[in-house]
Amino acid sequence: MIELDAVTKTFPGAPTASVNAVSMVIPEGETVALIGPSGCGKTTTLRMINRLIEPTAGRIRVAGHDVTAGDPVTLRRTIGYVIQNVGLFPHMTVAENIAAVPRLLGWDAKRTDARVDEMLHLVGLDPAMRTRRPAALSGGQRQRVGVARALAADPPVMLMDEPFGAIDPIARTRLQDEFKAILRRVRKTVVMVTHDMEEALRMADRIAIMRNGELLQFDTPATILTSPADPFVDAFLGPDRAYRRLGLLTVDNLMTPASGTPGPALPSGTTLREALSTLITARADTARIVAPDGTVLGDLSRAAILAA
Repeated sequence: MIELDAVTKTFPGAPTASVNAVSMVIPEGETVALIGPSGCGKTTTLRMINRLIEPTAGRIRVAGHDVTAGDPVTLRRTIGYVIQNVGLFPHMTVAENIAAVPRLLGWDAKRTDARVDEMLHLVGLDPAMRTRRPAALSGGQRQRVGVARALAADPPVMLMDEPFGAIDPIARTRLQDEFKAILRRVRKTVVMVTHDMEEALRMADRIAIMRNGELLQFDTPATILTSPADPFVDAFLGPDRAYRRLGLLTVDNLMTPASGTPGPALPSGTTLREALSTLITARADTARIVAPDGTVLGDLSRAAILAA
């Protein structure tokens, strides 16, 4: 869906390129996280995809089309864009914000109104919020409206620049999970910038780690955690990368038949990282894995997690 071929950006007067010959292929329906130290070129790379920044060299293709070949305004209307501080129009209502791009594309009022209702339902907002203005919403609600607006015209590609960075940690984790669930339903190709490795591991199918404008490693979270490309990537992941790997597997991967052993109950789908934390807190050696209706599905031991 998105191809970057030796994409380079050198700003006037800069001694070196901000982005240097970056190449990657992003399959349709995948979420890719761009991550690295401040100034590594991740945001510049993101903004070149929808031509908010023009590349100095190289080619960017979206769905096979060279993005530099047409009108940049038209291009941006076909790519959803979400930023950290949302960027909602303060003088517009929630409904008007969500309807902004469909109206620019010439949708009729009936179709636009139906799409607003559909988007509010998709992001879990009460239809009664249609008439509110952004100032009357919480940070999390504004972020949901921003996502709804980005999805309103049904773009195949979404760009997200630190989308959850301004939200408190508890709400951020919830929104991340909800957004992942939305993506499973609408199947979009997403490129997101983040400074948070935990967020990248939670959200992305593939992670691109950058430094000094160069792409150091582009792979799945599991591969990056088990096989860092170089000492910088290894250090960037931190000393707890073995613990982070447990966040990529669930209790269902290691569950054994139920034995009746007492222990804390863990829902099916719980990550091994959360399971290990629960067992340590409960000072227990075994947990019971349960279905949503409370049926015991099996057991999981602390020893099995550590072996994994």
